[in-house]
Amino acid sequence: MTIDQRPPTAEEGPEEPTNRPTPMHLFRNWLKRRYAKRLIWLTLIISAGWIAATFLAVYFMNMSGGPASAIMSEIELTMYVLAWVCAPLMGVTLAIALYSMIGGWGRVKGDKQPDQDGPGIRNNSIATIGWAVWVSALAAFLVVWGLVELANIQAFANGSVAANQQPNSQQSITVNVTGQQWVWTFAYPDQNKVTTDVLVVPINTPIYFNVTSKDVVHSFWVVEMGVKIDANPGAITNTGFTATKLGTFNIRCAELCGLHHAYMETQVKVVTQDEYNSWVRENGGVRLS
Repeated sequence: MTIDQRPPTAEEGPEEPTNRPTPMHLFRNWLKRRYAKRLIWLTLIISAGWIAATFLAVYFMNMSGGPASAIMSEIELTMYVLAWVCAPLMGVTLAIALYSMIGGWGRVKGDKQPDQDGPGIRNNSIATIGWAVWVSALAAFLVVWGLVELANIQAFANGSVAANQQPNSQQSITVNVTGQQWVWTFAYPDQNKVTTDVLVVPINTPIYFNVTSKDVVHSFWVVEMGVKIDANPGAITNTGFTATKLGTFNIRCAELCGLHHAYMETQVKVVTQDEYNSWVRENGGVRLS
């Protein structure tokens, strides 16, 4: 009896099995498993908790009166959007981690090895492709959103445009900001060089800042306006905002600058145009036309 030992050709090769389960069939079977249901519920609970925590964080953040400018409103919106779109990804990651920590896959006592490996999904094309597409889409969305919001905030701040060239129909106010250990000083060159340690600005008027320092690096942070920029010795940085809410808000230093860094703070008072004109006149300045 002669046995044909020739390697099979492509036409003569073994037939593909016809009873191999499809990836979707495997996925549906996975959803029926007890640990899968637990992971899904844990993911939903963590995601919902994270979204609720976002509202709570913004609530406490705004207890001081913000947002008080279009810049801060954009920052607040970005916080919401980033938290919401990232919640499912964070939820499923933490769900798997927590489930593993509490021994959800099964406990093995002593030196006994587990009878079988835990469930694996490396060979499930739906799971691997779905995860890659999901993460890639999320990353692309965050990049696009970040670039658009950065452009919007820059436009609202007018930080790269000279005060006399800003695209606003209303006249802007220039303020020279100087930081030094450990106080802020504000000078109004267009109002006869009025100088104060408390920033006073009129509502709905573009404010343009020339920021510098006399000693070390500080950071000029107008909290409720969403403005923060370094104050560097020997250099001038520019930013700005337009206040949209009356009231008194906080200015702090956001760069560690020495022993009393935590006490380097003052206020910005947003007033009406008439109140601002009166304040300038009382301090020997020129009324804003």
